[in-house]
Amino acid sequence: MIHRMGRATVLAIALVAVGAGTTLAHEEREVGEHTFEVGFIDEPVLVGQESGLEFLVSHDGEEPVEGLEETLQAQVTYGSQTRDLEISPRFGEPGAYESVFFPTAAGPYTFRIYGEVEGEPFDESFMAGPDTFGEVEELAAGQFPIQFPAQTQLVADAEAGAAAATQATIALVLAVIGLLAALVAIGLTVARRTS
Repeated sequence: MIHRMGRATVLAIALVAVGAGTTLAHEEREVGEHTFEVGFIDEPVLVGQESGLEFLVSHDGEEPVEGLEETLQAQVTYGSQTRDLEISPRFGEPGAYESVFFPTAAGPYTFRIYGEVEGEPFDESFMAGPDTFGEVEELAAGQFPIQFPAQTQLVADAEAGAAAATQATIALVLAVIGLLAALVAIGLTVARRTS
């Protein structure tokens, strides 16, 4: 009986730790009287998988703040590229919002959320990192037993193949032009000798 209770206690602690890990996958920030939790949907995020911006807003860390899809805007930035995101409330979860997209490159993304929260101006950026929320990982990180090349490697190989094909086409055209020129020269030489 005591042995079973020990297992149950360990299981309960493990479940709490797993739940805490999910929460820790978001950056929590106090801004004025509001608490923001920002991160990716369903972390860890792999390249090409459906994910996106997810954030929760509460007043003093307790009361969910609703209706912010009307007063806030969001953007996602990767490197030098920025895209506007459409914010939607999450059904059945007061104070929870999301914007779904498919990250197509591995690395750190930055979310900017701006506008008004309960009449107060708001403009904050949240960047993926070791102390905030996870970066997007290559798809190969989750593959087993065979790891396929990264999507960026496939794109680079396709571009290299296209460049090689273009060069081969140019070389073929030049060879045909050279062959035609040689045939014309031979024809002119034969015509001179016969006349």
